[in-house]
Amino acid sequence: MNFQEGRKRLLVSNFCEEIKDFLRGFESTDWPSCGALNHLISEQRGAIVNTNGIDIKFVPQYERPKVFETGFEQRAFLSGEVQVRPENWHDLLNALIWLLFPKSKAALNARHYRVLEIDQFLGRSPEGDALTLFDEEGVVVISRDVELTRLITDFRWVELFYERRREVMLHMSFYVFGHALLEKTISPYVGMTGKAILINQPDDVLNDNAIDARAYTDNALLQIVSNQHAFTSGREFSPLPMLGLPGCWSGNEKLDFYLNESYFRPKKSLLRAAK
Repeated sequence: MNFQEGRKRLLVSNFCEEIKDFLRGFESTDWPSCGALNHLISEQRGAIVNTNGIDIKFVPQYERPKVFETGFEQRAFLSGEVQVRPENWHDLLNALIWLLFPKSKAALNARHYRVLEIDQFLGRSPEGDALTLFDEEGVVVISRDVELTRLITDFRWVELFYERRREVMLHMSFYVFGHALLEKTISPYVGMTGKAILINQPDDVLNDNAIDARAYTDNALLQIVSNQHAFTSGREFSPLPMLGLPGCWSGNEKLDFYLNESYFRPKKSLLRAAK
């Protein structure tokens, strides 16, 4: 899909409000250059660096890496260079996620690097799979109501998204972190599912301005990613049917939509009990 068409779709989408300011600044019909992306870095409130303290910079990627040190995550960790393929939504959105969540993105990159050092000799590990899964498909859910959080972990989608729809809109925020998932929101489809990290926050951070709320989310996710006992398996994440999020999909205001159990799947333990 060309840049202007994808940009137009993302600007009217409600899945990730946070990237819209960046997209509005790209008024040219051409794809944003690495120079334009690096200019955005200079406009951010704080420094964007990797865990080695090296400034992040976006650079073109034109060929596949030939040695370990020039791999995607390796290059970002060792030199701060985040590669962006020309005219590629996947890589462009990855760059924008670096701008939105720089601390947690840097921590995730550092863990990628350390796992890849080991995995290059032993093969892909469950931890490597988990890191990649969240990097590509992750969603951060900030909740001020633990009962609503429990409805997600219990897969009680009708109660959560339909019966308590207003409460979800008031007391929960959903931040798309995975750039592959963000790319899917350009052309949403039934079946689109995020891998969620759930963070209960009793304080009133959700009523702060958008930039402060985003910074809070970045710091909260940083603490989780930095915990070496977290992100060791993809089973840690809660599946989140993205089209069920209130206000994000025009067809999800009717009960019938949530009765599609091939998409809004019940919890396996409940299925076993029913049998």
